[in-house]
Amino acid sequence: MAVPLDDLTAIFNELGDLEKGFAQVELDSLRRKQFSSQPLYSKRESLFRRIPDFWPTVFGSGPEEIRQSFSPDDLALIASIESFSVDRYQIQSETEGEPRSLRFTFKFGPNEFIENTTLIKEFEHRADDDGPGSLVSKPVPIKWKGKKKDLTNGLLDAAVDVYNAEEALKLKDGDKVVDIVDREALWQYEKLREKIVQLDEDDDYQPSFFCWFGFRGAVDAGKSKKTTDGEDEGDDDDIEGMLEVEIFPAGEELATALAEDLWPDAMDYFMSAHSEETDFDDDENEDEEDDDEAPDLVLVQEDNSRPRKKPRTD
Repeated sequence: MAVPLDDLTAIFNELGDLEKGFAQVELDSLRRKQFSSQPLYSKRESLFRRIPDFWPTVFGSGPEEIRQSFSPDDLALIASIESFSVDRYQIQSETEGEPRSLRFTFKFGPNEFIENTTLIKEFEHRADDDGPGSLVSKPVPIKWKGKKKDLTNGLLDAAVDVYNAEEALKLKDGDKVVDIVDREALWQYEKLREKIVQLDEDDDYQPSFFCWFGFRGAVDAGKSKKTTDGEDEGDDDDIEGMLEVEIFPAGEELATALAEDLWPDAMDYFMSAHSEETDFDDDENEDEEDDDEAPDLVLVQEDNSRPRKKPRTD
């Protein structure tokens, strides 16, 4: 029996409302869980700080999507991380606040790269009408100990300059939204775009994890003007324009991995790293025992000449 089109439309509309209801239940559950867990996470982090090299070990053995964001030059600065924490900073109570917004706090010990002892980066969750929303952020400047110590090759400084120039435009025009035409007209925008192109053409260039502090996201999404037909005007152009000067395009994915994987499972990654190290040490000891026996065998064969080198197997 055929169902009238109007009835089908009503059914699908009702199903859509139910999906929104399920999503709201999950959101409320996340808020309650994170609100109740925060004191426990704070106490846990204070204990982590008492374990030598805890966070460098965790970052070094964490999820692949996090480890693959490190360039070889990043590792020395990563090794100086003394503490790391994630805070759902917009949660006000069990029933109020956005639980998907994130604040990341890194604290560093003495190192040769940066003057900062603390770096804080916040990601605000922006809702939209047609999807789950997205995370947006402001560039966080880093005080490098000279240009040669800048692991981002000047990209982070340039991203901060673009942001500051846009903020100046907002103050001048009294408008909270900077159109893509105005953004592209900034010399800071063009300078950053050219620097990104230049580095992308360098086969030896490997992006730095610390470019992540310059991530912005689709900051103008959902703020575009409407046409007479009710359609968004210029929204796709704004997003494309931001991506052209985004110095860490996967910034939202990395933030999610840090918050939902590395942070809650930090102890597991630390123990896993030490377990692998113990296995490696056992294998090494076995090899050393074999090596101790080898010279005796060689000396028996040739007691009045130098022992022959073992043939290479690689």
